[in-house]
Amino acid sequence: MKIHYTGKLAPLTKEQQKNLENHFAKLAKFVDQKGDREAHVMLTSQRFIQKAEVTMNYNSHQAVGMATHKDQFLALLASIDKLEKQLHKLHDKRVDAKRHGNGINGKKAPIPSVVPAETVKKSKVKTLKPTRVQRSSKPISVEEAPMAIKPNSTYLVFEELGTKLIHVLVRRENGEFDLIEAR
Repeated sequence: MKIHYTGKLAPLTKEQQKNLENHFAKLAKFVDQKGDREAHVMLTSQRFIQKAEVTMNYNSHQAVGMATHKDQFLALLASIDKLEKQLHKLHDKRVDAKRHGNGINGKKAPIPSVVPAETVKKSKVKTLKPTRVQRSSKPISVEEAPMAIKPNSTYLVFEELGTKLIHVLVRRENGEFDLIEAR
């Protein structure tokens, strides 16, 4: 990774230099997949405040990390951390788009076809009642969930109050409930 400095870099100790090189090496491992990348570091100072700005291009997006601090080295480390978070967000966004079928050439993944019920032998297949899924718009407690499910719903998807965990309440055919907890 090539690093271009603009502005006056204060003299660093050997430990600080090594720490800075380790941070840039970490960025280089994440970014250097298709050749060399460049990082532009701009350092400015105003009175007693040091400002560091690190800019990189990643997958045709420009990511910028900016931070200010009394110490130039700490401002530089904070800006590198902010840049790293932005690069991870861009990477995750790209991976999620591919995973959901919108990533490559804007094409969506094909939807599997469903075989009509008339073509399947009825003796081997048990027909199921149509199910209705109900979603709770606000967090509720586990105790309130059986009271919140509507009579015509088979499932209730809700967020537990306080823990923010997602649960699914399932109504059996005999009228009893099962609770499925997401981990």
